[in-house]
Amino acid sequence: MVIPVFDRQRLGERAILSASAQAVDGMEIIIVDDGSDPPFRVPAAVLQSAHVRLVRHEVNCGASVARNSGIAAARGEWVALLDSDDYWLPATLEPRLDYAMQTRVFARSDLIVYAAGFVHKKGDRKGHLRMPREAASPGEFACGCWFAPGSTMLFRKELFERIGPFDAELPRLEDYDWFMRFALAGGRLKVWDAAAAVVEVQGKPPREALEAAARHLLWKYGRLDSPQKLSGSMLHRLMAMLDMERASICRYRHQWMGTLFCLVRSFVRAPRVTIQRRLFWTAER
Repeated sequence: MVIPVFDRQRLGERAILSASAQAVDGMEIIIVDDGSDPPFRVPAAVLQSAHVRLVRHEVNCGASVARNSGIAAARGEWVALLDSDDYWLPATLEPRLDYAMQTRVFARSDLIVYAAGFVHKKGDRKGHLRMPREAASPGEFACGCWFAPGSTMLFRKELFERIGPFDAELPRLEDYDWFMRFALAGGRLKVWDAAAAVVEVQGKPPREALEAAARHLLWKYGRLDSPQKLSGSMLHRLMAMLDMERASICRYRHQWMGTLFCLVRSFVRAPRVTIQRRLFWTAER
C-alpha cells in the first residue's frame, strides 16, 4: 500500500496506523514523504516493522509524483492507495483483496480497478456512507471521480505500468486524468460492496491550481492532433466537470455569483436534470 504525505504529521500518523492494523500476509506499507518540513516522522508503533518503508522527496513534487514514487517502490503484485488525510476501517483490506482476486479470475480481464464504499465526512459533521456505482465506459469516467480513488483504489501493479503513471504536470485532478486514460484503454471499475475508508474533506484547493489543471487537461484531450482526443460529447462532459469543480471552489469561498455562473455553464455544456451528471452512488445515507 502507498501513502503519500506532505506536512500532515497528525493525520498521516492516523492513516498509517489504520493501514498497519490490516491483517494481510506479506503486506508492505510505503510512505512517501513529499518534502514535508520538518520531515515526516513515522509512528514509533510501526517504525521497526520490516514491512514499512519511507521514501522521501527533499522538495515537494506534488501528489502525482509522490504516488508514482510509491508505486514504483512497491514489490508486490497488488497496490492499494490511501491519502494521508483519510483512514481505512478495520479489517477491510483482506476482503477487498480477496474480492479483487476472485473477480479478476471470473472476468478474465486485467483491465479492472477495484474501489469500495466509503464514509464521506466534512469537519465535525457526521459522515455518511457512499457506495459508488461501477463503470465501464469512457463517458462515465468523464463525469468525474465519484469513487474516492485516492483511498479506495486497488489494482495490479502491471495494470498501472500499462496505463502509465499519474501525470506530473497536473497540480490536481491527476486521478481524473489517469482514469480517463484507463477508460479509453477499455478499463472497468468494480466495487466491493462495503465501506473500506473514511474520506475527510479538508477544504478546497486554490483556484489557480484548478485552472492550471484545466488548461493541461484541455490541451491533452481537446486538441485536434492529440492521440487521446475525446469526442465532442465526452469533451463537453470534461468541461462540465471542470465547471462543477469551479462552482465547488466558489461556493466554499462564499462567492455566490461565481458559483451560479459556473453551475449554469456546466448545465449548458452537459444538459441534465440533476446537479451531478448521473447518480454516482447506489447508496448514500
